[in-house]
Amino acid sequence: MEDTPEEAAGGQTARTPRSLNCLLVAPTDPLTGGPRTGALRRLLNPPAGVRYRLTTDRLKYPRRAASYEFNPTNVALGAARFALEHLIPIDPKGAAIIHSFFWDVRKYDRRWVHESDQSFGQFMLGYNNIGGRVRRLANEGFSSYLNSKWCAGAVTWSEWAKRGFVEDGVDPSKLFVIPPPFETVDFRRQHQGCNILYIGREFRRKGGDAVLRTFRSLRGGAGCRLTFVGPLGTPEARDIVRSDPRIRQSDSLAGAALRDDVWPATDIFVLPTRADAFALAVVDAMRRGVPVVATKIPPIAEVVEDGVSGLLCEAGDEDGLRERMQRLVDDPTTREEMGRNAKRRAAALFSPEKVGRALREVYRLGE
Repeated sequence: MEDTPEEAAGGQTARTPRSLNCLLVAPTDPLTGGPRTGALRRLLNPPAGVRYRLTTDRLKYPRRAASYEFNPTNVALGAARFALEHLIPIDPKGAAIIHSFFWDVRKYDRRWVHESDQSFGQFMLGYNNIGGRVRRLANEGFSSYLNSKWCAGAVTWSEWAKRGFVEDGVDPSKLFVIPPPFETVDFRRQHQGCNILYIGREFRRKGGDAVLRTFRSLRGGAGCRLTFVGPLGTPEARDIVRSDPRIRQSDSLAGAALRDDVWPATDIFVLPTRADAFALAVVDAMRRGVPVVATKIPPIAEVVEDGVSGLLCEAGDEDGLRERMQRLVDDPTTREEMGRNAKRRAAALFSPEKVGRALREVYRLGE
């Protein structure tokens, strides 16, 4: 449908986006009690002319349900959560289009857009090492859902994820790479020494063990400090934290504490993740002008320019991780330069205006 014309400066006619009501169907994050971060970024930054209404999980789940770690308890929690939520009907009244997230497979009575940070096949193989016939059957089922005539498009966050959807069997013409929107942040706090930050809700997959072992061997003395946000998954990790007064550890921190206290005084963000769909915390660092040390997995390598806005190493290479962290600890000038580059990169890739325009075009396909 046509946008509505308005008179622009200089007497020229401009087009303003036609108003659109959209229902966001998003899972709740059991750790925060709010919508998952990707959905929250959309909600906070609607495209021009779009009005969002949000619906999230109707039931409460234990904090452990936020983990993707593959074990019998988590599998049972995930299956129960999926089944229960899909038994509860959703009222789309007043919505011209529906925007669903992650592993939602409800059958809607109107056009919808689906969004996920990775394909189902990538999730099964990368996070849980599930392949073979089980993965193939799951891929076929989810792909047929996205290939439905009622699905206007499938949004994902990286070219790597798009390739995964194609390999799973999704029609390439339905796929759009549109990352979550992030505005840049200028708030920084002056301080002495070098502060390193790690955030990861799954200890081993996110590389928390590698961070602790590597930090313990860094040169820098008492002026080099680590804030470790995430669970400690082994007795060795707990021993390292107890024995080193330079480490501040918390299983989780409230958003306000991270925003107002931790991020403004962070000099390096480190995430040696072994598997990830996108690593939103990396973008959070870059938009604040914080250089990143992370692993060279495809979705991160698309965002972080190695040697320009951060430093990348191979997954599992702790010697390489140590060398890169030490380089930034020792060189404040390089940290500052990479931080400036990181912020410019984040502004170019994730600005709400640019992302919003792309997403509005996908919505237009469903009108």
